[in-house]
Amino acid sequence: MFLISRCFTHQLMTFSNAKMPPKIAVLGAGIIGVSSALAIQQICQKNVEVTIIAERFSPDTTSDVAAGLIEPFLAGSDVERVKEWTRLTIERIKEYMSEGNLGAEEKSGYWMQSVKEVPDWLKLMKNVKVLNESEVAAIRKRPGHNFGVFYTTWYLEPTRYIDYCTKKIMENGGKIIQRKIENIDELGNDFDVIVNCTGLGSRVLFNDETIRPCRGQIVRVSCPQVRHFFIDDDFYTLINDSCLILGGTKDLDQWELEVNSKTAQKIIEGNCQNIPSLRHAKILSHHIGLRPCRPTVRLEKEIKNNYPPIIHNYGHGGSGVTIHWGCALETAELVNKTIIERKSHL
Repeated sequence: MFLISRCFTHQLMTFSNAKMPPKIAVLGAGIIGVSSALAIQQICQKNVEVTIIAERFSPDTTSDVAAGLIEPFLAGSDVERVKEWTRLTIERIKEYMSEGNLGAEEKSGYWMQSVKEVPDWLKLMKNVKVLNESEVAAIRKRPGHNFGVFYTTWYLEPTRYIDYCTKKIMENGGKIIQRKIENIDELGNDFDVIVNCTGLGSRVLFNDETIRPCRGQIVRVSCPQVRHFFIDDDFYTLINDSCLILGGTKDLDQWELEVNSKTAQKIIEGNCQNIPSLRHAKILSHHIGLRPCRPTVRLEKEIKNNYPPIIHNYGHGGSGVTIHWGCALETAELVNKTIIERKSHL
Protein backbone atom coordinates (compact mmCIF):
# COMPACT_ATOMS: atom_id res chain seq x y z
CA MET A 1 0.00 0.00 0.00
CA PHE A 2 1.24 3.47 -0.84
CA LEU A 3 0.59 6.49 1.32
CA ILE A 4 -1.18 8.96 -0.95
CA SER A 5 -1.22 12.57 0.13
CA ARG A 6 -4.43 14.44 -0.63
CA CYS A 7 -3.15 18.01 -0.32
CA PHE A 8 -0.28 20.18 -1.52
CA THR A 9 2.48 21.39 0.80
CA HIS A 10 2.54 24.79 -0.94
CA GLN A 11 6.26 25.16 -0.33
CA LEU A 12 7.69 27.56 -2.89
CA MET A 13 11.16 27.07 -4.25
CA THR A 14 13.37 28.50 -6.96
CA PHE A 15 16.34 27.21 -8.85
CA SER A 16 18.41 29.87 -7.13
CA ASN A 17 18.05 27.99 -3.83
CA ALA A 18 20.83 25.45 -4.25
CA LYS A 19 19.80 23.57 -1.14
CA MET A 20 16.53 22.46 -2.68
CA PRO A 21 16.27 20.28 -5.80
CA PRO A 22 13.95 21.33 -8.62
CA LYS A 23 10.41 20.07 -8.12
CA ILE A 24 8.82 18.12 -10.97
CA ALA A 25 5.07 17.48 -11.14
CA VAL A 26 3.95 14.51 -13.25
CA LEU A 27 0.24 14.73 -14.01
CA GLY A 28 -1.29 11.29 -14.57
CA ALA A 29 -0.67 7.87 -13.03
CA GLY A 30 -1.22 5.47 -15.91
CA ILE A 31 1.69 3.66 -17.51
CA ILE A 32 2.81 6.86 -19.28
CA GLY A 33 2.83 8.90 -16.07
CA VAL A 34 4.60 6.39 -13.82
CA SER A 35 7.19 5.44 -16.44
CA SER A 36 7.93 9.12 -17.09
CA ALA A 37 8.33 9.77 -13.36
CA LEU A 38 10.71 6.84 -12.98
CA ALA A 39 12.75 7.78 -16.06
CA ILE A 40 13.08 11.35 -14.75
CA GLN A 41 14.43 10.01 -11.45
CA GLN A 42 16.88 7.76 -13.26
CA ILE A 43 18.20 10.38 -15.68
CA CYS A 44 18.21 13.33 -13.27
CA GLN A 45 19.14 11.07 -10.32
CA LYS A 46 18.95 12.90 -6.98
CA ASN A 47 18.88 16.33 -8.59
CA VAL A 48 15.07 16.53 -8.69
CA GLU A 49 12.05 15.89 -6.50
CA VAL A 50 9.30 14.07 -8.42
CA THR A 51 5.62 14.16 -7.44
CA ILE A 52 2.90 12.24 -9.28
CA ILE A 53 -0.49 13.97 -9.15
CA ALA A 54 -3.59 12.13 -10.36
CA GLU A 55 -7.25 11.58 -9.66
CA ARG A 56 -7.11 7.83 -10.36
CA PHE A 57 -4.43 5.26 -9.74
CA SER A 58 -3.90 1.66 -10.77
CA PRO A 59 -5.86 -0.58 -11.05
CA ASP A 60 -8.39 2.09 -12.07
CA THR A 61 -6.55 3.74 -14.97
CA THR A 62 -7.09 3.32 -18.70
CA SER A 63 -3.73 1.52 -18.84
CA ASP A 64 -5.04 -1.25 -16.61
CA VAL A 65 -7.57 -2.26 -19.27
CA ALA A 66 -4.89 -2.78 -21.92
CA ALA A 67 -3.87 -6.30 -22.93
CA GLY A 68 -0.26 -5.20 -23.21
CA LEU A 69 0.71 -6.86 -26.50
CA ILE A 70 3.74 -5.04 -27.88
CA GLU A 71 2.95 -3.68 -31.32
CA PRO A 72 1.99 -0.17 -32.47
CA PHE A 73 -1.78 0.34 -32.73
CA LEU A 74 -3.59 3.63 -33.37
CA ALA A 75 -0.37 5.50 -32.55
CA GLY A 76 -0.65 8.24 -35.16
CA SER A 77 1.31 9.07 -38.28
CA ASP A 78 4.84 9.62 -36.91
CA VAL A 79 5.96 6.12 -37.94
CA GLU A 80 9.72 6.38 -37.44
CA ARG A 81 9.42 7.97 -34.02
CA VAL A 82 6.91 5.32 -32.93
CA LYS A 83 9.19 2.57 -34.18
CA GLU A 84 12.13 3.89 -32.13
CA TRP A 85 9.99 4.29 -29.02
CA THR A 86 8.84 0.69 -29.52
CA ARG A 87 12.43 -0.55 -29.83
CA LEU A 88 13.44 1.15 -26.59
CA THR A 89 10.38 -0.26 -24.82
CA ILE A 90 11.22 -3.78 -25.97
CA GLU A 91 14.70 -3.39 -24.48
CA ARG A 92 13.11 -2.23 -21.25
CA ILE A 93 10.79 -5.25 -21.15
CA LYS A 94 13.73 -7.59 -21.67
CA GLU A 95 15.47 -6.02 -18.66
CA TYR A 96 12.27 -6.29 -16.63
CA MET A 97 11.97 -9.97 -17.53
CA SER A 98 15.64 -10.63 -16.71
CA GLU A 99 14.94 -9.56 -13.11
CA GLY A 100 12.44 -12.40 -12.83
CA ASN A 101 9.36 -10.19 -12.73
CA LEU A 102 5.99 -11.69 -13.56
CA GLY A 103 3.66 -10.20 -16.13
CA ALA A 104 5.99 -10.13 -19.14
CA GLU A 105 6.96 -12.81 -21.62
CA GLU A 106 7.38 -13.60 -25.29
CA LYS A 107 4.30 -14.73 -27.21
CA SER A 108 3.86 -15.90 -30.78
CA GLY A 109 0.82 -15.79 -32.99
CA TYR A 110 -0.94 -14.95 -36.23
CA TRP A 111 -1.99 -11.69 -37.80
CA MET A 112 -4.49 -12.33 -40.61
CA GLN A 113 -5.45 -9.48 -42.95
CA SER A 114 -7.85 -8.71 -45.76
CA VAL A 115 -5.29 -6.48 -47.51
CA LYS A 116 -1.57 -7.26 -47.50
CA GLU A 117 0.40 -5.16 -45.04
CA VAL A 118 3.91 -5.77 -43.75
CA PRO A 119 4.61 -2.75 -41.51
CA ASP A 120 8.17 -1.69 -40.84
CA TRP A 121 7.82 -2.31 -37.07
CA LEU A 122 7.73 -6.06 -37.76
CA LYS A 123 11.52 -5.76 -38.11
CA LEU A 124 11.58 -5.35 -34.31
CA MET A 125 9.85 -8.68 -33.78
CA LYS A 126 11.25 -12.21 -33.72
CA ASN A 127 10.52 -15.26 -35.89
CA VAL A 128 8.68 -13.20 -38.52
CA LYS A 129 7.28 -15.32 -41.34
CA VAL A 130 5.00 -14.12 -44.10
CA LEU A 131 2.60 -16.99 -44.75
CA ASN A 132 2.42 -18.48 -48.23
CA GLU A 133 -0.89 -19.24 -49.95
CA SER A 134 -1.18 -22.78 -48.62
CA GLU A 135 -0.39 -21.65 -45.08
CA VAL A 136 -2.98 -18.87 -45.32
CA ALA A 137 -5.54 -21.40 -46.54
CA ALA A 138 -4.76 -23.68 -43.59
CA ILE A 139 -5.17 -20.85 -41.06
CA ARG A 140 -8.09 -19.02 -42.73
CA LYS A 141 -11.24 -18.91 -40.60
CA ARG A 142 -13.24 -16.21 -42.40
CA PRO A 143 -13.42 -14.71 -45.92
CA GLY A 144 -11.32 -11.67 -44.96
CA HIS A 145 -8.27 -13.77 -44.11
CA ASN A 146 -6.44 -13.20 -47.40
CA PHE A 147 -2.92 -12.59 -46.11
CA GLY A 148 -1.09 -13.51 -42.93
CA VAL A 149 2.05 -13.11 -40.84
CA PHE A 150 3.33 -15.25 -37.98
CA TYR A 151 5.68 -13.58 -35.49
CA THR A 152 6.87 -13.46 -31.91
CA THR A 153 6.47 -10.34 -29.77
CA TRP A 154 6.23 -9.59 -26.07
CA TYR A 155 3.43 -8.77 -23.68
CA LEU A 156 3.57 -6.60 -20.57
CA GLU A 157 0.75 -6.68 -18.04
CA PRO A 158 0.15 -3.02 -17.15
CA THR A 159 -1.20 -3.42 -13.62
CA ARG A 160 1.78 -5.43 -12.38
CA TYR A 161 4.22 -3.17 -14.18
CA ILE A 162 2.67 0.05 -12.88
CA ASP A 163 2.93 -1.35 -9.35
CA TYR A 164 6.59 -2.21 -9.99
CA CYS A 165 7.35 1.31 -11.25
CA THR A 166 5.46 2.97 -8.41
CA LYS A 167 7.45 1.06 -5.80
CA LYS A 168 10.69 2.14 -7.50
CA ILE A 169 9.51 5.77 -7.58
CA MET A 170 8.71 5.72 -3.87
CA GLU A 171 12.02 4.04 -3.04
CA ASN A 172 13.74 6.88 -4.90
CA GLY A 173 12.01 9.48 -2.75
CA GLY A 174 9.11 10.27 -5.05
CA LYS A 175 5.74 11.47 -3.80
CA ILE A 176 2.16 10.75 -4.75
CA ILE A 177 -0.79 13.13 -4.45
CA GLN A 178 -4.36 12.05 -5.19
CA ARG A 179 -6.13 15.05 -6.62
CA LYS A 180 -8.08 15.99 -9.70
CA ILE A 181 -6.49 18.96 -11.43
CA GLU A 182 -9.17 20.89 -13.33
CA ASN A 183 -7.05 23.90 -14.21
CA ILE A 184 -3.29 24.18 -14.51
CA ASP A 185 -3.46 27.34 -12.39
CA GLU A 186 -4.16 25.10 -9.38
CA LEU A 187 -0.49 24.10 -9.33
CA GLY A 188 0.51 27.69 -8.62
CA ASN A 189 4.26 28.08 -8.14
CA ASP A 190 4.75 24.79 -6.32
CA PHE A 191 6.67 23.15 -9.19
CA ASP A 192 9.48 24.10 -11.55
CA VAL A 193 8.55 21.75 -14.38
CA ILE A 194 5.17 20.20 -15.17
CA VAL A 195 5.04 16.89 -17.07
CA ASN A 196 1.64 16.34 -18.66
CA CYS A 197 0.68 12.66 -18.98
CA THR A 198 -3.08 13.15 -18.63
CA GLY A 199 -4.11 11.49 -21.90
CA LEU A 200 -7.68 12.44 -22.72
CA GLY A 201 -7.59 14.90 -19.83
CA SER A 202 -5.44 17.14 -22.02
CA ARG A 203 -8.54 17.92 -24.08
CA VAL A 204 -9.80 20.15 -21.26
CA LEU A 205 -6.68 20.81 -19.20
CA PHE A 206 -4.64 22.03 -22.18
CA ASN A 207 -7.42 22.86 -24.66
CA ASP A 208 -6.31 20.19 -27.14
CA GLU A 209 -9.32 19.31 -29.26
CA THR A 210 -7.22 17.06 -31.51
CA ILE A 211 -7.18 14.34 -28.84
CA ARG A 212 -10.25 12.12 -29.06
CA PRO A 213 -11.51 9.00 -27.32
CA CYS A 214 -11.42 5.69 -29.15
CA ARG A 215 -13.60 3.36 -27.13
CA GLY A 216 -12.34 -0.18 -26.67
CA GLN A 217 -14.40 -3.02 -25.22
CA ILE A 218 -12.80 -6.32 -24.20
CA VAL A 219 -13.71 -9.61 -22.53
CA ARG A 220 -11.27 -11.45 -20.27
CA VAL A 221 -11.60 -15.22 -20.35
CA SER A 222 -9.81 -18.34 -19.17
CA CYS A 223 -8.94 -20.97 -21.78
CA PRO A 224 -5.55 -22.61 -21.08
CA GLN A 225 -5.49 -24.60 -24.31
CA VAL A 226 -5.01 -21.45 -26.42
CA ARG A 227 -1.26 -21.00 -26.95
CA HIS A 228 -1.03 -18.44 -29.78
CA PHE A 229 -2.50 -14.97 -30.15
CA PHE A 230 -4.72 -14.36 -33.17
CA ILE A 231 -5.40 -10.94 -34.67
CA ASP A 232 -7.43 -9.94 -37.72
CA ASP A 233 -9.09 -6.78 -39.01
CA ASP A 234 -12.01 -7.05 -36.60
CA PHE A 235 -11.10 -9.26 -33.64
CA TYR A 236 -8.19 -10.29 -31.47
CA THR A 237 -7.34 -12.93 -28.90
CA LEU A 238 -4.30 -11.95 -26.84
CA ILE A 239 -2.50 -13.83 -24.09
CA ASN A 240 -0.99 -12.81 -20.77
CA ASP A 241 -0.07 -14.58 -17.53
CA SER A 242 -3.50 -15.17 -16.10
CA CYS A 243 -6.06 -14.95 -18.92
CA LEU A 244 -6.91 -14.27 -22.54
CA ILE A 245 -8.11 -10.87 -23.69
CA LEU A 246 -10.76 -10.90 -26.40
CA GLY A 247 -11.38 -7.75 -28.38
CA GLY A 248 -12.29 -5.58 -29.68
CA THR A 249 -13.67 -2.29 -30.73
CA LYS A 250 -12.19 1.03 -31.87
CA ASP A 251 -15.12 3.42 -31.70
CA LEU A 252 -13.83 6.94 -32.32
CA ASP A 253 -15.47 9.80 -30.37
CA GLN A 254 -17.42 7.41 -28.15
CA TRP A 255 -17.27 8.25 -24.42
CA GLU A 256 -19.64 5.54 -23.15
CA LEU A 257 -18.14 3.54 -20.28
CA GLU A 258 -20.95 1.02 -19.84
CA VAL A 259 -20.36 -2.48 -21.18
CA ASN A 260 -22.55 -3.19 -24.20
CA SER A 261 -23.82 -6.78 -23.96
CA LYS A 262 -24.46 -7.09 -27.72
CA THR A 263 -20.94 -5.91 -28.47
CA ALA A 264 -19.55 -8.36 -25.92
CA GLN A 265 -21.38 -11.23 -27.59
CA LYS A 266 -20.11 -10.14 -31.01
CA ILE A 267 -16.54 -10.09 -29.67
CA ILE A 268 -16.92 -13.56 -28.19
CA GLU A 269 -18.49 -15.04 -31.32
CA GLY A 270 -15.95 -13.44 -33.66
CA ASN A 271 -13.01 -14.75 -31.66
CA CYS A 272 -14.61 -18.18 -31.35
CA GLN A 273 -14.81 -18.33 -35.13
CA ASN A 274 -11.08 -17.63 -35.30
CA ILE A 275 -10.20 -20.02 -32.43
CA PRO A 276 -12.98 -22.63 -32.02
CA SER A 277 -11.63 -23.90 -28.65
CA LEU A 278 -12.66 -20.55 -27.15
CA ARG A 279 -16.21 -21.91 -27.06
CA HIS A 280 -15.09 -23.73 -23.91
CA ALA A 281 -13.64 -20.58 -22.32
CA LYS A 282 -14.77 -19.31 -18.94
CA ILE A 283 -15.76 -15.65 -19.00
CA LEU A 284 -13.96 -13.75 -16.22
CA SER A 285 -14.87 -10.09 -16.71
CA HIS A 286 -15.84 -7.32 -19.13
CA HIS A 287 -14.01 -3.99 -19.48
CA ILE A 288 -14.15 -0.64 -21.27
CA GLY A 289 -11.24 1.68 -21.98
CA LEU A 290 -11.04 5.00 -23.79
CA ARG A 291 -7.85 5.17 -25.82
CA PRO A 292 -6.38 8.70 -26.06
CA CYS A 293 -6.08 9.04 -29.84
CA ARG A 294 -4.42 11.93 -31.65
CA PRO A 295 -2.99 12.50 -35.16
CA THR A 296 0.46 12.13 -33.55
CA VAL A 297 1.72 11.57 -30.03
CA ARG A 298 2.43 14.93 -28.44
CA LEU A 299 5.87 14.76 -26.85
CA GLU A 300 7.38 18.22 -26.66
CA LYS A 301 8.14 21.18 -24.41
CA GLU A 302 5.72 24.10 -24.22
CA ILE A 303 6.49 27.50 -22.75
CA LYS A 304 3.45 29.45 -21.59
CA ASN A 305 3.50 32.89 -20.00
CA ASN A 306 3.33 32.83 -16.21
CA TYR A 307 3.69 29.03 -16.06
CA PRO A 308 6.61 26.70 -15.45
CA PRO A 309 7.87 24.84 -18.53
CA ILE A 310 5.44 22.07 -19.53
CA ILE A 311 6.63 18.80 -21.03
CA HIS A 312 3.76 17.06 -22.84
CA ASN A 313 3.66 13.28 -23.21
CA TYR A 314 0.20 12.16 -24.28
CA GLY A 315 -1.94 10.95 -27.17
CA HIS A 316 -0.57 7.39 -27.45
CA GLY A 317 -3.78 5.86 -28.81
CA GLY A 318 -3.72 2.09 -28.37
CA SER A 319 0.07 2.01 -28.00
CA GLY A 320 0.64 3.31 -24.49
CA VAL A 321 2.18 0.04 -23.31
CA THR A 322 4.05 -0.49 -26.59
CA ILE A 323 5.90 2.84 -26.61
CA HIS A 324 5.81 3.86 -22.94
CA TRP A 325 9.51 3.56 -22.11
CA GLY A 326 10.79 5.18 -25.29
CA CYS A 327 8.47 8.12 -24.61
CA ALA A 328 9.48 8.19 -20.93
CA LEU A 329 13.18 8.43 -21.78
CA GLU A 330 12.57 11.28 -24.24
CA THR A 331 10.41 13.05 -21.66
CA ALA A 332 13.10 12.69 -19.00
CA GLU A 333 15.75 14.09 -21.35
CA LEU A 334 13.56 17.13 -22.02
CA VAL A 335 13.11 17.65 -18.28
CA ASN A 336 16.83 17.34 -17.65
CA LYS A 337 17.66 19.74 -20.48
CA THR A 338 15.08 22.23 -19.17
CA ILE A 339 16.57 22.14 -15.68
CA ILE A 340 20.09 22.67 -17.03
CA GLU A 341 18.97 25.54 -19.26
CA ARG A 342 17.10 27.31 -16.46
CA LYS A 343 20.01 26.98 -14.05
CA SER A 344 22.38 28.43 -16.65
CA HIS A 345 20.24 31.57 -16.86
CA LEU A 346 20.30 32.27 -13.14
